[in-house]
Amino acid sequence: MRNDLKFRHYTDRAVTLAVDLVNTRQAVTGEEELGHEEALASFAAAHGLAGEPSSAAELADVRVLRDRLRDVFGACGEKEAAGLINSLLEDVGAAPRVVAHDGSPTHFHFEPAGSGIVRRLGTTAVMGLAVVLCNYGSKRLGLCASPMCRSAFVDASKNARKRYCSETCATRENVAAYRARLRQAR
Repeated sequence: MRNDLKFRHYTDRAVTLAVDLVNTRQAVTGEEELGHEEALASFAAAHGLAGEPSSAAELADVRVLRDRLRDVFGACGEKEAAGLINSLLEDVGAAPRVVAHDGSPTHFHFEPAGSGIVRRLGTTAVMGLAVVLCNYGSKRLGLCASPMCRSAFVDASKNARKRYCSETCATRENVAAYRARLRQAR
């Protein structure tokens, strides 16, 4: 994220988790990063949510959560995004609490203590997106405009007009458009 949008400690982690979770399944090819329980456990540990080993049922629930989070990134406006987030908050059972651990400053956690992996991933990701929506608007949440990609991203640019998830996708699409114009001109 750029420094233009300053998220807090919890929000940075939560927003990154939401984007990374949505992008564990490539929208165009269907390539799956969460193919088995060990992959889910590794994903959670990489995002600071280590816990007990994951079950097949939890993996299935996380995949459903992931699809619902993707819908938030693709929402058409504030009202739709808010409705999706509110539904997710209710379903994951967000219960705010203040904690200080591991040398971190005092911050919020939104899952009840002792929650399983689905609830920890869900509450963290959904609250991150809720903060972005409330503080910066739905225009900051997006899906890559490249038909070859469609990855989720959070737009931290100054003008909130980002269309692509990365410079790679933007360059690829701009080059393709340029080449198409050259072909037409011939």
